[in-house]
Amino acid sequence: MKAVVLAAGRGERLEPITQTRPKPLIPLMGTTLLERIVNILKRYVDQVIVIGNQELRERYFETTVIQQRPGALGTAAALSSLRLNEDSFLVVYGDLLFDEGAISKVVDAPGNTILGVKVSNPSNYGVILSSGNKLEKIIEKPQNPPSNIVNGGIYKLSSEVFSIIDKLLPSPRNELELTDAINVLASQTKVSVLIHDGMWMDVGKPWQVIEANKTVMDAELRTELKGKVHEDVKVIGKVFVEETAEVKPGTVIEGPAYIGSGAEIGPLAHIRPYTVIGRKSKVGSFVEVKETVLMEGVKLPHLNYVGDSVVCEEVNLGAGTIVANLRFDESEVKMSIKGTKVSTGRRKMGAIIGGYVKTGINVSILPGVKVGSRAIIYPGRIVNRDVESGEVYK
Repeated sequence: MKAVVLAAGRGERLEPITQTRPKPLIPLMGTTLLERIVNILKRYVDQVIVIGNQELRERYFETTVIQQRPGALGTAAALSSLRLNEDSFLVVYGDLLFDEGAISKVVDAPGNTILGVKVSNPSNYGVILSSGNKLEKIIEKPQNPPSNIVNGGIYKLSSEVFSIIDKLLPSPRNELELTDAINVLASQTKVSVLIHDGMWMDVGKPWQVIEANKTVMDAELRTELKGKVHEDVKVIGKVFVEETAEVKPGTVIEGPAYIGSGAEIGPLAHIRPYTVIGRKSKVGSFVEVKETVLMEGVKLPHLNYVGDSVVCEEVNLGAGTIVANLRFDESEVKMSIKGTKVSTGRRKMGAIIGGYVKTGINVSILPGVKVGSRAIIYPGRIVNRDVESGEVYK
């Protein structure tokens, strides 16, 4: 059996994270979302084919197939880049976090199969309408969902789906949707629905990068101090320190926490629970980081506080730069997604800082702010609005 991972999405809702990296390469501790998916699939199939863009192919996955259908967008258009003559094959969306059980269930199922998962907010997804275990229809983002079982983005399909895709018309958002093809398939033959009650998350909004890492840490993190950890460092709870990382004297690490290879922590730093520090990042003297994902090469040299945030690669925060994470009224923090303010569902939420951003000394960034990649923020500024990519904020 073969598996196809659909990883060509632009990830506009994840901006500014996706301004400098493909959407499937969101970090999960020491790996990425896509690498995790591929590694799970390799335990069950003979070949994994990733459908992505040129950047994904050049930088990370040599076996990536470039989406070939000119001018056509959507998951069905991406899948049609292939022509598999298999009795059955797997299709998996490349922006999902799930456990191994989700794949094992679908692999073992006979015939065409779709994975269903229970969620608390079904109106944000494709809701599954079924009769027993037989799929009737997938209803995209209904205002009044008929159930809380939604499309989990993992399928077992036969090659007949390609002839259906060839006849598809664009959806209202002008894309060729795989769910439309599945609906046609369900009208012609049986498509089984399997319910998965284990780990599953759609990582589609910036703050969900924090939640995805928290989920993996709770499920899989173990204590292992491979790097250089000085004697008077205090380690509490589950903490993983990769080889070539160094934790300097006087530092306190409260797990769960992950410190990547080549990272430099301290002296006298405070790493609080659910913090992920990417490879070759620096968290220096009198810096406190809490429930935050720091990507590769981030520099928090001294006197910084960063809470409940995502900080992308090669960001440099000047001394005294603070990222606030709590409103005065303590209400849920909202964040702009494609021009619309959306609740993050979090009372404590800091900022999303894009790659290669630089701040001067004593900058304050308020809750819910997004800072675009390669922006520069002048010293002493209070950032109370989103900052565009490449903007100089004076």
